[in-house]
Amino acid sequence: MINELSMKRVFIFALLSIFVLNLPAQFMRAYSTSIRSMQMVLNDDWREPPVMRLHSDDVLQFSFDEMSHTYHRYIYRITHCRADWSPTELFDIDFLDGFNEMPIEEWENSVNTTLLYTNYTFTIPNEDVYLKLSGNYIVEIIDDEEGGEPVAEFRFSVVEQRVALSASASGNTDVDMNKSHQQLTFTVHHPKYSISNPADEVMAVIYQNRRSDNAVTGLKPTYITGSTLQYVHDRKLIFDGGNEYRRFELTDPRAVGMGVERTAYFEPHFHADLYVDKPYSFHRNSRDENGHCFVNTLEGYGTTIEADYVFAHFTLDAPYRSGGDYYLLGDFCYNRFDDSNRLEYDYKNNCYRATKLLKLGLYNYAYVWLPSGSRKAQMQPIEGSFFDTENEYLILIYHREFGSRYDKLIGYGRLDHNLEKN
Repeated sequence: MINELSMKRVFIFALLSIFVLNLPAQFMRAYSTSIRSMQMVLNDDWREPPVMRLHSDDVLQFSFDEMSHTYHRYIYRITHCRADWSPTELFDIDFLDGFNEMPIEEWENSVNTTLLYTNYTFTIPNEDVYLKLSGNYIVEIIDDEEGGEPVAEFRFSVVEQRVALSASASGNTDVDMNKSHQQLTFTVHHPKYSISNPADEVMAVIYQNRRSDNAVTGLKPTYITGSTLQYVHDRKLIFDGGNEYRRFELTDPRAVGMGVERTAYFEPHFHADLYVDKPYSFHRNSRDENGHCFVNTLEGYGTTIEADYVFAHFTLDAPYRSGGDYYLLGDFCYNRFDDSNRLEYDYKNNCYRATKLLKLGLYNYAYVWLPSGSRKAQMQPIEGSFFDTENEYLILIYHREFGSRYDKLIGYGRLDHNLEKN
């Protein structure tokens, strides 16, 4: 609940340095609490995954806010990586044309916002750099004036589509039938592409809604027949169905939007109470964006620099539970399980609470339970898990030829699982 006495505590909590669990690679990560609203947008479509086609017209735009009007000389450094995101031994000249470690020259100060920020943006490729190889890439953002320390990183992939993929998902799994899980089946077709030893040379990675905690790696083909690799009846390909993401919309800090109960201004910041959330025991048959978010405002003409920041207050009506923690999940918190996304239990009101400093826009979110000592979160305790949930699956096929120094990304597919369509 919004109240003036708690504003100072909330502000400090939202900006504190945070301890981060050592989880598999997320697509975006901020190392500094002054870096906010990181986004990767492929070809001006915020719904598209960050997977570019090699030697194409694809353009990936990177952007982030630094929470001040003080100019920082940021440079971006590109690193080529293996399928597991560890750096390769390649030299810059091997994987890019042009120059590495270039300054970010496009930046603008926010206008008419209660919280000052500077928006930085750049694209790949650009007039200074062009990527030559497929595979995984990390782009580090370096503050050149602070000892060259990284403040954020983006992760994306480049594919040379040498194989074809066919994929499907079903609620009839090897553990239950039309209950709480979804099982993927897919086939890699490579009639015109030679793979000498598929069992050892091919690596498949699967993401559900761009989450890394439940990403599937280390898959081996179930059947190898001629020019096809089949991945069927593999229990690693069984995912919790989860539920549709919850949504809220904040496009005007002075007005309530979808999912917002009230807004208020306590000088010098805006605050918004979201409606109290309760656990679900049924499948929410509503449209969502699979955890994605989109910055937007009804004020002004330049969303990028005129969208204000608001302290969004989340409340989960659930009893205290020991043995782990509840976290917020979604692209807006980079799908990370750290202190800034962890819910605190309010013993006085018998509920869980969290506060996030967010730029105006449309947001998807969910509540997940992370057992102590685990790296894989569970939706079921709060959101439930249902076979007919619409989920986005990304399938990436890597190939490391004998003697090669890097992993090619030779296939990429996106499956939007919806039983009404499949």
